[in-house]
Amino acid sequence: MTSHRHFAALLIAVALVPSIPGVAEAQSPVTMSAGEEKEICSGVSAVAPDAAKYGTWRIKADDKDKTLVHVYYKANAVTAASEETVTCGPDKKTYAIKVAPAAASGSSSDTKTATTDSGTRNGVGFSDQTYPEAFKALFLMFVLATVLESALAILFNWRPFVERLNSRAVKPVVSFLFALAFVVGFNIDLITALAKLITPDAPKLAAAGPLLTAMVIAGGSAAVNNLMVALGFRQVRTPETVTPKPPANKGWISVSIVRTDAITGPVTVAIGVAAGGAVPVVASLERSTRQGWRYFLRDPGRFPGSGGYTVASGGNVTVEASAAQSGGGGNKVVTWGPHVIADGAIIDLTFTM
Repeated sequence: MTSHRHFAALLIAVALVPSIPGVAEAQSPVTMSAGEEKEICSGVSAVAPDAAKYGTWRIKADDKDKTLVHVYYKANAVTAASEETVTCGPDKKTYAIKVAPAAASGSSSDTKTATTDSGTRNGVGFSDQTYPEAFKALFLMFVLATVLESALAILFNWRPFVERLNSRAVKPVVSFLFALAFVVGFNIDLITALAKLITPDAPKLAAAGPLLTAMVIAGGSAAVNNLMVALGFRQVRTPETVTPKPPANKGWISVSIVRTDAITGPVTVAIGVAAGGAVPVVASLERSTRQGWRYFLRDPGRFPGSGGYTVASGGNVTVEASAAQSGGGGNKVVTWGPHVIADGAIIDLTFTM
């Protein structure tokens, strides 16, 4: 059932992409009244576009940078609402231009303050069409975040990934990289799309738009989780439920080994209550702990690799680490305890051998 829901959500997302302004190559429609002039595009050494049906072009060099050219479109007088699609700029992007008839725009003196047919004033504001388009953009983010989370679940649950990597540090990076590849591959810029719904003349954010979109999609699992919690499908996440802790009547002990030239061979780790003078052996570590990598990779010099070794509370627990000395003469032994372990104790030990 879950796979069918994810597939249906993906179909909805694909269907919505072409209909959201600014997501693909097509830009938000530029609305103007007869006699009004607006800048359509700009660029280095921009050339004059093809002839316009309902207006005229004007090209002006930038006052500071002469290689930068601004291209303006001035709407002609029309008897009915008209629309045409033009290409402009060095990158030849497509723009839709809507021209309102003179009767709908009032006198020329009111042109700057008249409300256009999109419901905005001076190109800035909210209209009846803004809210549904914004909802579609936000809903697309939600769907893409859900699909991405489901697709990456197979990687995050893969045994080598779980055993070798620190999932809390690596998962956000992997999610962001996949989201960025998806956004760049399909040319999705939902941040710019939302900005253009409020200000149609808002410039494209270049690399920042797709980057922010990828960050929102990659971090969208939190929004998905909040919705699941609200619907009762998931448990409320609090610091107490997120932070690992030992089971009832138990404690956790971990041992990290810092190797020196004084020892050779593996380090034997023993944890438990001594029976007949011997402490139960639990691990053999051949490598040294790596402080810098433990945020992303499992620590080969730590036992256990993550979390802690479970011991019963109330017992006199001893921890021993032993290894053969490089110069001979028996083993080098480092001991901790015996100590009584409290209920719920989390003890991290570091031995320099």
